[in-house]
Amino acid sequence: MFDASNSPITIHYRPRNRNTYITITHNSEVCVRTPIKDEKRIRLILRERESWIRSKLTVIASRTQLEHTLGETICFRGECVSLAQFPHLIKTLEKAKNSVDIEKYYSLFYKKEAHLTLPSRVAHYARKMNLHPKEIRFKKMRRRWGSCSSEGIVTLNTMMMQLTYEQIDYIIVHELAHLCHMNHSKVFHDLVRMYLPHEKSLRNELKKIRPLGC
Repeated sequence: MFDASNSPITIHYRPRNRNTYITITHNSEVCVRTPIKDEKRIRLILRERESWIRSKLTVIASRTQLEHTLGETICFRGECVSLAQFPHLIKTLEKAKNSVDIEKYYSLFYKKEAHLTLPSRVAHYARKMNLHPKEIRFKKMRRRWGSCSSEGIVTLNTMMMQLTYEQIDYIIVHELAHLCHMNHSKVFHDLVRMYLPHEKSLRNELKKIRPLGC
């Protein structure tokens, strides 16, 4: 069987599936759900998706490494900085009784920083783009950096405070552009590019980054 960087591979036979689906768990396990019983065909599919699998495993490995540093460093504004720079956070973390408390206190830290930092960045680009949201909300999200509803409500992930300022600005401009184009068409990307000429590279960077659940 194809060996994806020595990661365990689990095959689930699903006769009702029309296609073969490959997912990677947070534990770096390769899960295959397929209606195919022939192991040779499954091995071929894995080889065809090898590049994609390895890229996903690399992202997970990088995330795991960063999570392991929590307690000594914190991911803030695109850098891993010493936790000693945030004495108030350290004092709060000392109250934690378990891992659930630790996650909650980190999330509250990012939420506070988001409320302090993001409104002025949104206002800056809203004026430049002449696109003003009906409401701005801040929320911890595990899968998306931001969203824009058809009612004109922009929601920003408080975990954005882990990112660089350039990446933060991209998310803000991206969501504001949805007030004009509720899609990802060429005209939408052209609008974003008017204010962020390197929007494509920033978009590609963010595709490889997921919010850390810390």
